[in-house]
Amino acid sequence: MSIIGEPTSSEERVVARFTRYLNGPMGKTVLDNLEEGESFILQTSEHTLRITKRHGRAVVKPLPFSLA
Repeated sequence: MSIIGEPTSSEERVVARFTRYLNGPMGKTVLDNLEEGESFILQTSEHTLRITKRHGRAVVKPLPFSLA
């Protein structure tokens, strides 16, 4: 049983982790180097994520996984 609002799938946990990291003090340098609306792709061994700067904050969205 999970608590409401707590990520349950592996993908949701990764998205939540990167969102928290990029919008925290450790991710400030990354966001400072992005223009508003600019994005980049981050690929881990299991997930592909698009990170976009919106209203000064990182928005993390999962993409279909690809090794290409």
